[in-house]
Amino acid sequence: MDKEKIISWVERITNAPIAERNAIVAEMAKQNGLKEKDAWKLLRENGFDPKATPQTNQQDLSQADQKSDPQDTPQLKEQDDSKKSPVTLRHKTEYPQYRRAGLVLTQKAQTYNVTEEQLAALKKDPWVVIGKDKKDGADE
Repeated sequence: MDKEKIISWVERITNAPIAERNAIVAEMAKQNGLKEKDAWKLLRENGFDPKATPQTNQQDLSQADQKSDPQDTPQLKEQDDSKKSPVTLRHKTEYPQYRRAGLVLTQKAQTYNVTEEQLAALKKDPWVVIGKDKKDGADE
């Protein structure tokens, strides 16, 4: 396939809504005698980012962001991140992972960035060990 054709397909797919991209790639593969898997590979090799949002919808998203709650702005999210403090946590259950306060804890002690609310909930849980132990897996 010519580089120009591929680039035109990349532009078409990039501007299309995410839900319609598979159909466009199937059409491209059919017209050029390719398998869909090979068509996707060609597109990625020539600059298509499957995770990118469509350019036509970016304006709609920015307008939706302006109407949304002011707490959702990136500046306030950064401030929330600054209120987080690093804490070493692990759990004492028999399972490899344990969910608590929006975190997925492991049996091996790891450092997590937590808010004051999360830390308060973790302190109340008898299965969560806060702070460094002398040995991983040993109770305090």
